[in-house]
Amino acid sequence: MLGGGGGERLKFIYISPHGVGAAAFVSYLFFCDLFCNPSWNMPLDSKERYIQNFIDISEGKYQYYGVNISEFNIKDLEKFCHLLGKDTPVIIGTRDSIGILKHCVGRNWDKHIINFNHEFNLSHDFRDYIRHITHKDMELNIDFKDLENSFTSTKILPFFRNITPIDCEEILPHNALETMERLATKFNFNPPKNKTYFQNYEFKGYLRYILPLVLYANEKDPIFSLEKSVEETPLDRENSFVFIINVNTEPNEDHKNIFKELSQDPISKNLGVYVKKEDLKRIDKEFYAKIKAYLSEFIAEIIRVTKEAEEKILKEKDVLEYLKKHKDISLKFKQMCDEELKYFKQNHPNLVNSWHYYKKFEKLCETFAIN
Repeated sequence: MLGGGGGERLKFIYISPHGVGAAAFVSYLFFCDLFCNPSWNMPLDSKERYIQNFIDISEGKYQYYGVNISEFNIKDLEKFCHLLGKDTPVIIGTRDSIGILKHCVGRNWDKHIINFNHEFNLSHDFRDYIRHITHKDMELNIDFKDLENSFTSTKILPFFRNITPIDCEEILPHNALETMERLATKFNFNPPKNKTYFQNYEFKGYLRYILPLVLYANEKDPIFSLEKSVEETPLDRENSFVFIINVNTEPNEDHKNIFKELSQDPISKNLGVYVKKEDLKRIDKEFYAKIKAYLSEFIAEIIRVTKEAEEKILKEKDVLEYLKKHKDISLKFKQMCDEELKYFKQNHPNLVNSWHYYKKFEKLCETFAIN
């Protein structure tokens, strides 16, 4: 068992094949006082991961802990699973297999590795941030090697015997709060705090790849607009008012979310603009109007490209149309799914039967077999 006092602090192992909503789920756990270090931030070596988890849980900076396994190509994974203990409770993320495939092949995954400066001032041309979140059209290509981190249950579930599947549908905004309250009761951790956060879609276009952004607003800086470019000036952090653009959540008592002063778009469920209440009292009204004009234009561009991305990003129906035209790929993917879903069909048949697009895919493969 991991860590001194780990038996009390370690609540479960969270197995999250790529595409099941792990980023959202790990964030939700944080608002339940449970720290589950995302494994995609950890080295691809089981010994190093075990040591890091051991240190985290032993130090006990958080009330509760989970251990995340999201990559399955790490060194000595079997030893790692044995050390975690077969009786340690497991939560495994699940999703309609066509939805997982869509997630894997239908997005611009290069965006998560782009580095840029998250701090800027009023002279900055915010269109460089907009470029980061603009969807690029791409040709659908299914590389089965790349799917190995998404279809892995047969490799890892045999190491454990106390398994609870949580479907991606259960952690969407309309279900997330109720799901986390249920899990808190079952696994004995704290119920959700900051309930506003649970309204967010983790993947809203490509927003998550630029947040948070920090605007340093200084009256001395020229102000960029889409109609007027200006020479960019250096950041003056000490003498500026700070505005933070980040996911929508309940702000600290000393901050205010001013998003609805900038836009009435429903994206406000996912996005907030936060500023200290004390600063709002100090900012000259005319200057504040200029800041809001700059931010309003920026937010409008964020909304535009996010809506475009949501429209253009591949949908499950698009994946099914592609599979209809590629019999060999369909049958190979069906073979992968047959292996992947053995445990779930045997132990949770209602879950698999709820997957609308996968059921359509099964019928498609039956048609291929007949023909």
